[in-house]
Amino acid sequence: MQKIKLVWDFNGLDSMKTAQHFNIHLKEFLFKEKILFHNIGLEPINDYHNIAHLVIDKQYLDKIKHALKPQRAFLLED
Repeated sequence: MQKIKLVWDFNGLDSMKTAQHFNIHLKEFLFKEKILFHNIGLEPINDYHNIAHLVIDKQYLDKIKHALKPQRAFLLED
């Protein structure tokens, strides 16, 4: 199964706190919708830019894309 990495960007002084809070709701959404995931996390880019990311199987892409609108998506190689 192909894996997809979805990315949400957060900018500003409080971007890490915002990304952390977003991940709480992201986990709640995944549990509610019974969506299995491989990895969920945060990545600091710099003091003003942080990202939240999620790695899922491709079969869940449309459901998450329409509900949560990630800014970017990457196809991961096995």
